[in-house]
Amino acid sequence: MDYPCVQMQEITVIDAFAAQPFSGNPAAVCLLDEPREDRWMQLVAREMNLPETAFLEPDAGGDVYRLRWFTPTVEVRLCGHATLASAHLLWEKRHLPPEAPARFHTLSGLLTATRQRDGWIQLDLPAEAVAQIDPPPGLAESLSVKPIFVGRTPAHFFIEVATEREVRQIQPDFTWLRSIAPGRVIVTSQADPGSGYDVVSRYFAPGVGVDEDPVTGSAHCALAPYWEPRLGRRELQAYQASARGGTLRMKREGTRVLVSGQALTIWEGRLFPS
Repeated sequence: MDYPCVQMQEITVIDAFAAQPFSGNPAAVCLLDEPREDRWMQLVAREMNLPETAFLEPDAGGDVYRLRWFTPTVEVRLCGHATLASAHLLWEKRHLPPEAPARFHTLSGLLTATRQRDGWIQLDLPAEAVAQIDPPPGLAESLSVKPIFVGRTPAHFFIEVATEREVRQIQPDFTWLRSIAPGRVIVTSQADPGSGYDVVSRYFAPGVGVDEDPVTGSAHCALAPYWEPRLGRRELQAYQASARGGTLRMKREGTRVLVSGQALTIWEGRLFPS
């Protein structure tokens, strides 16, 4: 079909928290040329069928962007990897000079991203406290784990297990997890000695349409304040042990968490008018 004289919407897929292509967590980023309806954004996210699709819209001043994130089924309040991907796109496409921070108005308030000297991107995100709870019946069984700690954040169940091997071997019952609110769970342990990491984790979110998220920046908003006092260090190296895998740095700063990673553009395309 031909669309003469009609602007097509660019969309870019970026692997976030990735040092090489086809690893980390893929996000689609759409820099909007005009305001779009919520339903259109949700349909685009469903069509992309990635863990998150991010929509960027320049604010009135031009140096701050409105940023929203959609899974294939719902809009979410916070997404780290698609924020990292959005910042990467703004610098790569020269919408921002390389030394300028990327600033985003979001449902979680003002978020910023800065480029580090080693090429990593650092996100400033809100910290999330983890409160210990009695585990709901069936939670541990749905993951086939033996928890040594069970907690809740505002958005997730949070489970610590004894070994990295236990984290890596989880085979969740997604049907059960989908049936219990909030349908999202972080599972974590200390990393094996000599691995080069301090902490490992996996993240399951069938309640928002993503059975296993490959690398989850927002989960580290809870992992950093949880592990800091237990390990006695503010700066931690983390690995999310999904099939794709991803490396992060995290550091708590009061009520904020600094989460850092790398990003790579994988492909670019255009959405036909709809």
